[in-house]
Amino acid sequence: MKFLSFQSVLFSLGEILLWLVFSYLLISVFEYLIHKHFMHQKRFAKGVYSFLPYLIEVFESHAVRHHAKWYRKFDYEPDSVGREENLEILLIDIFAMLLLTMPVWGTLMWFNPWGGIIFISVFFMHRFLWNTIHRQMHIPEDVIFRNWGAYRFLARHHFLHHQNARKNFNVVFPFTDILFGSVGVAQLKDVREMLRLGHILPRSVRTQRRLDRLGFPVLGANH
Repeated sequence: MKFLSFQSVLFSLGEILLWLVFSYLLISVFEYLIHKHFMHQKRFAKGVYSFLPYLIEVFESHAVRHHAKWYRKFDYEPDSVGREENLEILLIDIFAMLLLTMPVWGTLMWFNPWGGIIFISVFFMHRFLWNTIHRQMHIPEDVIFRNWGAYRFLARHHFLHHQNARKNFNVVFPFTDILFGSVGVAQLKDVREMLRLGHILPRSVRTQRRLDRLGFPVLGANH
């Protein structure tokens, strides 16, 4: 009985892990599609935007203001209003995204309640990570994760999105950008700026000295 109980535990853990992976992949796809088609493109007829003004606000607050007006410098925006705009996923955004994805999590809840619960849990985890990480990228502070390799990777990924808004639509879960081949390529000027931001680290002191001689900025000079 103990052996069977242990097997049952392993199966349950394995099932939970599979649902976590499935939820991560699916939310990565949603993150990509919403960011690309709602936040950077006007995909609907004018009548739709007139009927649902929230949709035009999503586009304008992100593509028009967050990208084109505010944050000309990736990690600094002097305007007190612009600094905060579109940094976080708001409650109304959560409601809209839950409504949009309801066919998925509703179906999961119907056929496999645990799968639905795990999906919703990962959904809210994504919201927490987006709000925390996206804010840190644009308003850097001395937080515990700022030097983690995973954060530097995501920061580089999002920085390149700000250089080319047709690339790197994933912010937290980058799987779909890789799947669809929409990962941006850094130019020399981008490398220089990411060195300044501290999102790229030289592999050795010798490399750092060589970069200094070439006139590349000191890592994280403004932090």
